[in-house]
Amino acid sequence: MEIFLTEYAGVCVGVKRAIKMAHKTAEEAHGPIFVLHEIVHNTHVVNDLANRGVHSVDDVAEVSEGTLIISAHGVAPSVIADAKSRQLDVVDTTCPLVSKIHRIVKALADKNYTILLLGEKSHDEVMGVQGHAKDHIHIFHRKEEIPGLPMTDGPVALVSQTTQSIKYFDEILALLVERYPQLEVHNTICDATEKRQTSALAIAGNMDVMITVGSMSSANSRRLQEVAGGLCPASYLVDKATDVQAEWFTGQERVGVTAGASTPDYLIEGVIDRLMEISRERGMEPTVVRSESSEEEFIEVH
Repeated sequence: MEIFLTEYAGVCVGVKRAIKMAHKTAEEAHGPIFVLHEIVHNTHVVNDLANRGVHSVDDVAEVSEGTLIISAHGVAPSVIADAKSRQLDVVDTTCPLVSKIHRIVKALADKNYTILLLGEKSHDEVMGVQGHAKDHIHIFHRKEEIPGLPMTDGPVALVSQTTQSIKYFDEILALLVERYPQLEVHNTICDATEKRQTSALAIAGNMDVMITVGSMSSANSRRLQEVAGGLCPASYLVDKATDVQAEWFTGQERVGVTAGASTPDYLIEGVIDRLMEISRERGMEPTVVRSESSEEEFIEVH
């Protein structure tokens, strides 16, 4: 079996930053420590924080004292104001690229734009963005929802959840410009998402099977699996090595591996080890081809 790891896979800079800040808080903060929702959408990272004494809550009202960590997905300004009014210490790990979207939508709202937000209504990031320009933002995710968006002759802008599929964004854009000739476009899909999708597309068409490592709760991992599945029908999303099933590889020789931007490296390596084990069980010595980029990722915010 030949195992190919994509050029870009696994945790991005924003996720690393959030986890590092949460670990530092766990070591240094006094009193109880909580994180609003999940620090990032990966079950293993969330469980590790719980083991360090940092537990998830769904609402600020659940916390009466101590420290509240804001996740990498960001929140509405009212949430932080609420936490501070309760005398909580607030540690904000919002990804700088999400904070950039907050600034964009606030500036657009100040100019009375109608803002179209392409994203999942229930996603933490999307709810946070909405809170920065609530009266101006209209959230949608499916093409079928476009006719229901408000018609206006005034200024209109498009922004996106950072983890959206690039291909899908372009498809949506083509439909929107027909409805809104005046549309101002802000492609806010993050660089890490784009790199992971592009590098998955670069190999998926030549693979017999594609494995995406990431939790089901991770929007970017789900998008990545969908992107890979467009070129390689035998495409699977797995949370950990033990999710990989030997029967997926019957008669298959080339396996591609990618991973969402919230997936730690050790989980990727665990899946590769599992694939090597399956290959050896079938009497084939595996080879692993790593296309990892030597380019260091960084957060570029304009």
